[in-house]
Amino acid sequence: MVADSAASKERGLGPMLVIVALLLCVGTPAWVFYRQWADPRTKAGMTEAATAYLDALRDGDLPAAYRWVCASEQEKYPLEQWSRYHDEPDIESYTITDVVIQDLTEAPASYSVDADLRYADGRTQLWHYVLYDESDGWRICYETGISRPPA
Repeated sequence: MVADSAASKERGLGPMLVIVALLLCVGTPAWVFYRQWADPRTKAGMTEAATAYLDALRDGDLPAAYRWVCASEQEKYPLEQWSRYHDEPDIESYTITDVVIQDLTEAPASYSVDADLRYADGRTQLWHYVLYDESDGWRICYETGISRPPA
């Protein structure tokens, strides 16, 4: 009876190894193909959200910009409070410099857009925007001014 149990365990190991090998051989290329298909679409949505947000800020339309802010930030900061923080110098122009999807090993993927803002007084500032994909599309959740790398 003990020999029967050991033999059945050995027979179960072979098919299990075949299944694992198939998952690795088929699953990895399938994941790579999916990412090549999905990433450009994801980046387009992220760029669209960042552009709409920055256009509204540039145009001085804070309520329109606020509509592009994620729900968790809107819950923390009502429009009036958020507007006081974002009543910045006039934005003359901006350039989106990077759209990043970063896969993290111990956490969900990170989505961000970097933009170089030029203010009416001639100053420039590089900003980093973290985006979340909410049920109604991409939204800006956090923004941080970042230092420029040394030239």
